[in-house]
Amino acid sequence: MVDIISLAHGVAERIISPERSEHCGAMSLEGCEADVELAPEYSLKDVKERTRIVVVPVGIKHKMLARGFREDFLTVQVGVLRKTTEDELVDLVNYVQTLALDFLHTTVKGAKCVEANHAPLYVPDHMRERRQFTGIIELLFKEVNEHRVAEGAG
Repeated sequence: MVDIISLAHGVAERIISPERSEHCGAMSLEGCEADVELAPEYSLKDVKERTRIVVVPVGIKHKMLARGFREDFLTVQVGVLRKTTEDELVDLVNYVQTLALDFLHTTVKGAKCVEANHAPLYVPDHMRERRQFTGIIELLFKEVNEHRVAEGAG
């Protein structure tokens, strides 16, 4: 069974891997890091210097299957934050869409990504008020495990 914190670290590693950098298109992510954060909170000055990618483990759902097995659904959110202008908006939106699609059907730490949602694709209020791109991707991973009942439970 994969634990959600390990999965979040695996997602962060995959985002900054050399194989992914060739898929960035017009986006320059030089000096970019993907950090796992359990309680992310940023001010505008934290985003000014570079693109910030934040990976947050957000949920687990367990579903019983037949014959003593269960499905585990693990949800991880990826936030892409960048101080920008409207001129870069199309490139940033394309980057976030490409990043989401690159995870579909990919296995990370033993769990397969079965769904990628944009929640939201980007936040228009942040563009207007802060000139900051904030895009959020929600990745849903699935893993099938043998269900063991703890001794004494029952």
